[in-house]
Amino acid sequence: MTWYIFQKELKDSLRDSKTILLSVLLPIVFITGMLFFTEKMMSDTDEQIKVAVANSTDKEILSWLKEIKGLELIPSANPLKMVVDGKANVAFSADADFSLQLKDKKIPKVLFQADPTSTKGGNAQEKIANAFTLKKDKLVQSRLLENNIDPKEINPFQINMKSISKGDDQSLYIISIIAQLIIVLAVLMGGIPAANDLFAGEKERKTMETLLMTPVHRIHLIVGKWLTIAVLSMISGVFSVISFILGVNLFTEKLAIALKLDQNVSFFTISLLVGIIFFALLVSSVQIIISLFANNLKEAQNYITPITTGAMIPYFLLIGVSVNELTTTHFLIPFLNIYALIKQLIYGIYDINSILLVSGSSVVFIALSFFIAYTMFMKSKWVLGKN
Repeated sequence: MTWYIFQKELKDSLRDSKTILLSVLLPIVFITGMLFFTEKMMSDTDEQIKVAVANSTDKEILSWLKEIKGLELIPSANPLKMVVDGKANVAFSADADFSLQLKDKKIPKVLFQADPTSTKGGNAQEKIANAFTLKKDKLVQSRLLENNIDPKEINPFQINMKSISKGDDQSLYIISIIAQLIIVLAVLMGGIPAANDLFAGEKERKTMETLLMTPVHRIHLIVGKWLTIAVLSMISGVFSVISFILGVNLFTEKLAIALKLDQNVSFFTISLLVGIIFFALLVSSVQIIISLFANNLKEAQNYITPITTGAMIPYFLLIGVSVNELTTTHFLIPFLNIYALIKQLIYGIYDINSILLVSGSSVVFIALSFFIAYTMFMKSKWVLGKN
């Protein structure tokens, strides 16, 4: 009987064009759009950065600027105005007698200004500052040698920084952020239309009373509806994974190179599917509780919005957490564990213990949330509405 109800509800949901739009087409369009946008943003870093340079700038300074790759120098009477007007990314100026001041052992000044909200401007400032710092260090060393002072006297040790990752850190970081967001959102959004309609919607249409008058036990009804919502969430999640993998490999270059799915595609896919299945079952139980709590579709939609927003909190908590800093706790807490699992898989860490922890903790919370939903479904107060 449960299987029959599941088939009926699933067919009815799939006949609804809104379900197909929200569960299948929308995730594909959303993912493809995000990947194109991300690839474009990463490609923009290779573009020439426009630097407005004051006409009075010393020739030696100009030669230093020309040595920096990626800069397009634009002479200007008012460099700052060009930045304000959006015609340049950075405004650069320096003392007109910069070279003379250096020879006279004075301290000439250079100034570069940019909009702090501009990524290009900030990158250009950092690039110019690093280049000028190197020039300053060389000048300091030459002056020390002129005065018979060993440069080691003021530089007793070196500071070196090196990443522990062997791949493209920036690309992997971006991929992990995108993957967590789109996969989890796809699962969350995939079952919402069905969850709202199968409980709050039926209460509003007064069809729930007719359904309960049949000789079918309520456990069969709620399990059939629960599986319907869960399957739609799974379908949405699976399509998001397929769209993500195909999108990265077909429409991007840097992201595809960093992801390297060809090496462990089987384990990656199976692990991710396991996480999606358990996450979808848990989310569906929670959505049933919310839908039962509401009296109509509008109420259900109002209730589900803050819950969905709250589900994004773990996403922001993990943004600054390195994959090497993930602990057992991250894989035990519901909602947080799916984000942690996706992040771990993206970075190429395939740990069977993490899969077991996510699966085990999910089973516990699925049982708890479904028990609450079933208890509510057994009471007319919730299943038929307040009226």
